[in-house]
Amino acid sequence: MVGLGGIGKSELALQYAFARRLDYGLVWWIDADSPAQIEAGLAALARALVAGSDSVAAGQASAEEAAAWALAWLAGRTGWLLVFDNVEEVAHVEPYLARLTSGHVLITTRRDVGWRQLGVTPLRLETLPRTASIRLLGDLIGPPHAVDAAVLGELAEELGDLPLALTQAGAYITVTPRCTPAGYLCLLRQVPEAMLATAAAGGDAERVVAKAWEVSRARVTAQNPLAERLLQLLACYAPDHLPASVLADAADDEQAVNEALALLASYSLITLTIHPADPTTSDGDHDDREGVSIHRLTQTVIWHQLTTTQRDQTRTRAAALLDLALPADPRTRANWPRYLRLLPHARAVTPPGSHTMNKVIEFADASGDYTTAKTL
Repeated sequence: MVGLGGIGKSELALQYAFARRLDYGLVWWIDADSPAQIEAGLAALARALVAGSDSVAAGQASAEEAAAWALAWLAGRTGWLLVFDNVEEVAHVEPYLARLTSGHVLITTRRDVGWRQLGVTPLRLETLPRTASIRLLGDLIGPPHAVDAAVLGELAEELGDLPLALTQAGAYITVTPRCTPAGYLCLLRQVPEAMLATAAAGGDAERVVAKAWEVSRARVTAQNPLAERLLQLLACYAPDHLPASVLADAADDEQAVNEALALLASYSLITLTIHPADPTTSDGDHDDREGVSIHRLTQTVIWHQLTTTQRDQTRTRAAALLDLALPADPRTRANWPRYLRLLPHARAVTPPGSHTMNKVIEFADASGDYTTAKTL
């Protein structure tokens, strides 16, 4: 299973293992963040399996020896489930998979790269449907607040239907005196950085949205600093379907931008999409069909980790890139599809009264969208 941190991969694996526990003679969970953890998890399995005098030998064996014994034991039996949770790299589990064919292996990971070469088709987890988000909040919070579906719907929208964020909010509301869904929503809008980093009293401080992506971001930045700068730019635009071509000039080398976007997508920090073809546009507009989307809470966390100076610089750079992407003449009908595609992003990042905003207003007026023109 592949997906953004907080999307519910580990929880779904846990629920599956529990629901099917009677179908297996053995269920074993391994925290698989690193090769050392994987080896330690297999070694722990070996020590859990042996009994009597053999347990002394198992206790004296090295982690490598014990892990090898566990693999041999699994290879000779059927009817077991092994869960590798939060695998960082395909290469970390690849040496084991060829030997683990007689039972079932379930893998959770944020990295959507390299699995198909092993003949594995990842199951990508998406955010919850809005109705499911409302139901989850209602189940967590309970009466009397659970009956206010309209407020729960607003809260679910603000949290982007992310399971971890919904769970965090539900737990906080439940244990915090005089806190209601409406009150939490108000706090979330006023001080999002604080609420997304706050666990409920007695809760796990590591199981909060602000922590969910720290490891992925740190690893991305270490591999490619440009990827971190692109994340900061993406925090300025509307969250969905920014044409990738807008970011082409974010660095001197366009291919470097493409590689940085691919790295971010491999860690599930962004989603690369292909927008459906528009029959009214020419083939020359194909680049606009390649879009970049980012979860709105990812945007919020990234934005509030920047200093005031960094925010000003990043927003200015994002606005400049958007201006470069907008055609010069907003009244030419052939340019309208591109203006329409970029309109949500222009509204998010373009300063009022600027040359860019004036072009957008002129497009809205020329295309007959007088409500947008008047609003802008």
